Amino acid sequence: MTTIEELVEANAISRIQVEMHPRDQSLRLLYGTPDFIAWLDELAKGSHPQRRLGEATPAEQVDDLFNTFLSGMPLVYMKQFRSIRAEKNAVWELKTPDIRIFGWFLQKDCFVAVFGNWADVVKDHDLYRGYRIAIRRLRRDLGVGETLCVQGVTPGDVLSL
Repeated sequence: MTTIEELVEANAISRIQVEMHPRDQSLRLLYGTPDFIAWLDELAKGSHPQRRLGEATPAEQVDDLFNTFLSGMPLVYMKQFRSIRAEKNAVWELKTPDIRIFGWFLQKDCFVAVFGNWADVVKDHDLYRGYRIAIRRLRRDLGVGETLCVQGVTPGDVLSL
């Protein structure tokens, strides 16, 4: 059985921490795979989509989403997050106007980000199925069993409301 600590020790995932307002504290956990962390670095350097929908920059959108997530504030189901498909060991999507982040919940209030991409690219090329299959394969390769994957597909299954 693989544990979160073993995944971190093996450098399969790294904790993502963002600077939060002094009055806020981190109530949830956020991890990313090495490829996702590299994608985040590119985003931080000013990368942007061809068709931008949000008023904030994509990096600001992700920073705001991560702050909301980590501080335990409510996320709007279907607008800011959703399961890709109602199935056991679901893959989830975190969303901003311009960004889609795919991953899974290791446990309630603990998300692992695996892929990030532009919303328009994901929609135009219907990449949902491919991301879902790739994440399921990654979990299998990492030895992530049912103990490190939330079984539910409703907002209350993955987030403390």
